[in-house]
Amino acid sequence: MFDFLLTLSPLPERLRLLYYSDYNEKELLQRIATGDQNAFSALFYRYHQELAAYVLRLTRSISLTEEIVQDTFLKLWVGKERLPEVNDFRSYLFAVSRNHTFNSLRDLARKAVQRRAWISLEIEQVRDREEPDREYYYTLIEEAVDRLSPQQQRVYLLSRRDGLKYEEIADQLQLSRNTVKRHMSLALHTIVSYVRLHATRVLPIIILFFNPL
Repeated sequence: MFDFLLTLSPLPERLRLLYYSDYNEKELLQRIATGDQNAFSALFYRYHQELAAYVLRLTRSISLTEEIVQDTFLKLWVGKERLPEVNDFRSYLFAVSRNHTFNSLRDLARKAVQRRAWISLEIEQVRDREEPDREYYYTLIEEAVDRLSPQQQRVYLLSRRDGLKYEEIADQLQLSRNTVKRHMSLALHTIVSYVRLHATRVLPIIILFFNPL
């Protein structure tokens, strides 16, 4: 089940002798303390699956379990000189992995909180930037509408403010649909040109606002 944790090649015959031999654990730890990599590999194969099952119950994450198990054995190797002082190695091994697991979970939780806070801050900053922009662009649009010719202004307001279609505007103003369309096109061109001339940024909402019917 936990073969993905094996970072070593299949156990060679000489390691099998250590793994299945009558060496007591104290002797194995003493050999590791002198830098015996074969003894350390034997210890790894003896415990890694049981340790992985234990850590996985705490993390519920295969990738995090793999990282913690590897880090735990790495920590043992780095501090190998102290291993002969350990009386109950299994308990010591599980205590080291448990502490590392809890530290990792706390670190992940802290990062998750920081990420949520960062996202919230970004959203608020975007909102703070967009609201003044909206008001600014709407002001520019109103200024541009005031500069339209009377007929273009009537067509534009009936379309954008009152929501009438070209046919309805044509009936109300006693104009042909093509004339209404031409007035609307000229009005939009004038408004867009005015906004672009006076604005430093173009919001998507403004682009949508100018889409013809």
